Amino acid sequence: MRLLPTSMVKPGMRLGKAITAEDGKVLLGYNVTLTGNLIDKLKKMGYFQLYIEDARTSDIIIEDALRDDTRVALRNSLLRLFSQLSSPGAANNFNELKAFSKAAGQCMSLVMDDLDAKRTTLNDTIMVTRALRTSTSQIEHFFQNALNVCVYAVKLGIILGLTRDEQYTLGLGALFHDIGNTQIPLPLLQKNTALTSAEFQKIQKHTEYGFTILKNSPGIPLVAAHCALLHHEKTDGSGYPFGLPGNKVHPFAKWVGLLDAYDAMTNPRPYRAAIPPDQALEILFAGAGTLYDKDKVELFRDKVAIYPLGQDVALSTGQSGIVSKINSSVKHRPTVRVLRNENGEELGIPYEIDLSQHLHIMIQRVGVDMLVP
Repeated sequence: MRLLPTSMVKPGMRLGKAITAEDGKVLLGYNVTLTGNLIDKLKKMGYFQLYIEDARTSDIIIEDALRDDTRVALRNSLLRLFSQLSSPGAANNFNELKAFSKAAGQCMSLVMDDLDAKRTTLNDTIMVTRALRTSTSQIEHFFQNALNVCVYAVKLGIILGLTRDEQYTLGLGALFHDIGNTQIPLPLLQKNTALTSAEFQKIQKHTEYGFTILKNSPGIPLVAAHCALLHHEKTDGSGYPFGLPGNKVHPFAKWVGLLDAYDAMTNPRPYRAAIPPDQALEILFAGAGTLYDKDKVELFRDKVAIYPLGQDVALSTGQSGIVSKINSSVKHRPTVRVLRNENGEELGIPYEIDLSQHLHIMIQRVGVDMLVP
């Protein structure tokens, strides 16, 4: 199976995974042969990547961190919670917050059960989450970002050897780090031009709003509330809302801030394309020691598989193909199955290059960045 940019999908190719609507209903089933008309419709719907079957890659199994039905259940629950808390007075209503707390716990149980079930799969690896579709909806952005950061955080907790209770707390803080945005006017959140100083100050208040919501929700650990409050603080004290130095910020909040920054960079927005994962890591490293703890950036780099299985890549040699194996000791140097030669010609018989053994060969382009000149 391959994960291809929709711009590279051609009529006659077959879907490697079913495409489902937000409510879980199947729009296009597994193995459906794509036509030009279907590809155009998927592009208009915002799909920028598709799972594609290919006989040359049939042995490569691409697993998502969460099951499809889990993802649908989480989406429905999170969007409902976001909508409910956006209603006037809901964030100060005890019954609303009690219901929120119960639903939040159910969400976390779903995430942790799925990740725990896959504990034996590359146990020391944080798999990059894959967005397949862009959306202009701020609520959809909240869902995607919240879920991605939560999955990263819980997996990180497993790798760090945190107890299940600690994983739960870190995951909750990650899942609801931006819940304070429910108290920010939607037009301001959706603005895609430069914010004025006054507008930015209003946006910054989401950290305090989120802290209040989580702190007042029965059963939510206080540390999770601090993740919402402090995830925009920076190691050198240049963050907000308080300008605290790193030694005054809980480690969970610092992790959430780092993971949130990475996810924001590596997923597209209506007004910009996604930044390739390797470039996002470089940006994090540029801020190591000032914006983020250096040891956290290094650990994340060593544990995250920035080139996930099935991802289309172009090599510095001119060849291109897909990631066929993640090398556990050097995750940024995977094995690539070459499918196209230096002239862009498809190979009938592919071959593999282990980049951990060929250090002079670099991954030059990734997925949706493949066609950028």
